[in-house]
Amino acid sequence: MNWICPNCHKPLLQERNSLLCETGHCFDCAREGYVNLLPASHKRSKDPGDNREMIDARHRVHQARLYHPLAEKIGIIMKALIGQNALVLDLGCGEGYYSSVLHQVAGKLRVHGVDVSKPAIRIAARSCPNAHFAVASSFDVPLASRSVDAAFSVFAPTGAAELARLVRPGGYFLDVSPAPSHLWELRELLYDNPRAHEQVVRELPSFEQASSEAVEFILELTAEQLRDLVAMTPYAYGGQRENKGQLARLDALELQVAFSLYLYRRLPS
Repeated sequence: MNWICPNCHKPLLQERNSLLCETGHCFDCAREGYVNLLPASHKRSKDPGDNREMIDARHRVHQARLYHPLAEKIGIIMKALIGQNALVLDLGCGEGYYSSVLHQVAGKLRVHGVDVSKPAIRIAARSCPNAHFAVASSFDVPLASRSVDAAFSVFAPTGAAELARLVRPGGYFLDVSPAPSHLWELRELLYDNPRAHEQVVRELPSFEQASSEAVEFILELTAEQLRDLVAMTPYAYGGQRENKGQLARLDALELQVAFSLYLYRRLPS
């Protein structure tokens, strides 16, 4: 693994079940295989990240392979860009679903994932033992500067300055965001006046946009899958009350999902 100390930024070396730096900072590896590299002083709350209900719902959605076409596309893009043994960083990795499919599609990569949610990282480490996961912020990643060959983010916030620090010149960043029509039928049910997702193309200093493409497909959801999909999104807390009651009574729903994938290349500096 390639983690560095979050306190002094020295390399971390494994000694039995701990990671240690030359300065003397020590971080215990959890039984599941991940390491907590988020200092208490860097936390914005006692339990940062998504709540357990959202994490469990998203994990069930991913176990059902509902978003597999997107995950597979990410793997195909990465496989075409980088060689074997490249270091790939999954920013805001959650339960590690996309890291797991990336391993299946792209082969031997050094996949590292970070997320501020300890429960999510615990699931990720169990689900994808071939990758390396750490509890850490996407805005302060415990990896050395210019050590990342390619990074990607699926619906997760990232910082432009941190991306520029992490990704080597000539490396890549793939930003996955909801397209305007994403979950449109769900929004029609929840809101009297639904609005399309705003399409935002990020301006990233030190990067140039290399390409963009869309991934769209239709989901045929059971009532249970629909409940999980709503629970894993901000829609769990939005929508008119009477509309949510109508949604809860549905036995099934055909739903469009649509994603925008923007690929950026790190410029020489």
